[in-house]
Amino acid sequence: MKYILASVEVVRYPLLRVTFSDGFSGEYDLTDMIHHDTLFAPLINKGYFASVRVKEDGRSFGWNLDKIGHEIEFCADATRVMLETQAVMTLAQSYAARFVAAE
Repeated sequence: MKYILASVEVVRYPLLRVTFSDGFSGEYDLTDMIHHDTLFAPLINKGYFASVRVKEDGRSFGWNLDKIGHEIEFCADATRVMLETQAVMTLAQSYAARFVAAE
């Protein structure tokens, strides 16, 4: 599927709100990536982190998108799948918490 991004914004460091053109949105927490992968080390700088943007075609978001070979870029499709999965898991946990096995 080809999802198109409408916006990406910093909620608070290191959490992003990613919104798609159909209105679906979710929060993307980059904590683990920033602290466990050297590729994302530049994102430790909060000022740099705040410079996140959507690529012109809406198919990705990230940092340094105009500097080939130096960009940090996230695919819209993969991000959408991750955020939808996260939303379903949250709903399932909420539902399960309302019912006990003895009922």
